[in-house]
Amino acid sequence: MKRDYSAPKIEFPQAKLQWSAEAEGVLELYFEEKLKMNLEQAQDYYESLCKMAEAQEKNIFIYIDVSTIGGISADARKYFAKAVNPRSRACALLVGSGISRILGNFLVGFNKPPIPTRLFSNKEKALQWLAEWQRKTP
Repeated sequence: MKRDYSAPKIEFPQAKLQWSAEAEGVLELYFEEKLKMNLEQAQDYYESLCKMAEAQEKNIFIYIDVSTIGGISADARKYFAKAVNPRSRACALLVGSGISRILGNFLVGFNKPPIPTRLFSNKEKALQWLAEWQRKTP
């Protein structure tokens, strides 16, 4: 399927990626409830967000809502931990209770992302943190 990476939003079968309406220059990634993400999906989401940022000639400040996710395969977690793009700057993960918090802690604590990554339980605070990174990162 041909995607228009210059569009403000891309829909996937079980996710959506869009430029934030609340925070300039932030990409937001949302998942279908109870999604069990595999490696192929992880690669597709990450490659798409990189291409969207490139199409707009912007750095990557990403807000990812994992609060309703059902799981992430070990291969997908390893991929995210190593996936790096020269435009990548910071990542805020919104977690809920239960599995999403466990997955978030696992991603940040054990897989050691290559860019500053932090867990949040509040979207507004996550976007504020990303805005701070935007101000101090060219």
